[in-house]
Amino acid sequence: MTNAPVLLLGYNRPEQMAGLIRSLERHKPELILLAVDGPRVTKQNDAELVKQTQETVSLITWDAQVLTRFRKSNMGLRRAVVDAVNWATTTYGNVIVLEDDVRVGPELLDYFNFNLDKFKAEERIAHINGYNLVPVEYLSQPDRQSRLSNYPESYAWATWDRAWEKYDDDLTWANNASVDELKLIVGTTFGALKWKQNFSDASAERIDTWAYRWLASMWEHQLLMVSPNRNISTYEGNLSGTHTRRKPKWSELKVGQLPKRNGQEVLCLDKVADQWLSKNVFRAKPIGVLEGVAISTVLGMMQVIK
Repeated sequence: MTNAPVLLLGYNRPEQMAGLIRSLERHKPELILLAVDGPRVTKQNDAELVKQTQETVSLITWDAQVLTRFRKSNMGLRRAVVDAVNWATTTYGNVIVLEDDVRVGPELLDYFNFNLDKFKAEERIAHINGYNLVPVEYLSQPDRQSRLSNYPESYAWATWDRAWEKYDDDLTWANNASVDELKLIVGTTFGALKWKQNFSDASAERIDTWAYRWLASMWEHQLLMVSPNRNISTYEGNLSGTHTRRKPKWSELKVGQLPKRNGQEVLCLDKVADQWLSKNVFRAKPIGVLEGVAISTVLGMMQVIK
């Protein structure tokens, strides 16, 4: 098994990137790619914070090859992530992606590398999740190490070039998918409506998201995710993350120990776990659709003000 490169994504939060690097130290990955977006000229002290984030590379004191991608100007969240993942996958064929507010658990890198190797030729698998949000009582087979899911996680994940080449930044399929098509994937009408809303917000750039585009690209090609049945990393961005506008209505699970690996087990789509994610994380229910309408309206007004 060959270990994949570990891509670290940052911008202007040196303390967060330092925390991520320190959490990696016990694993000592041999190849690290550090991508830091450039400063915004309109944001006070941004250039200094970006410089400090770049300088966290000095915290990688173990024996590793370290390559950097430091941008002179700001690309924005979506374009910066896509640019960095393109860089990694075209050069190395696969990649482990960690945002700066991730803290690496004891089993995370092993889990990624094992599954990157196991499913490298499995065309229906596009993405490996690096954390689990679903409580154990909502897992269909909690004694298994992994399950299949329709939902990719976006803070800690891994993929291959064969999958990432399907990424569609234009949301072509998503913009044209009917409610009935989406319902076949997510299982409910409210879920389908919520995702039509999400894709509309992304397409209109009311939200700056690569993650919805990546999800839509995988759904277009009927691709699935491998997800751990225990949480194996933590996320510290709920209060200050670039993605995060409000505190989530679910609680992050503590890092736990994965069930023993069984090399012979066949992974199945866990519909019960996906239903929990759909309702509790992605808010695919009546109140979630109403919340989405309100948020879209506010974001649209903010676009006009700008």
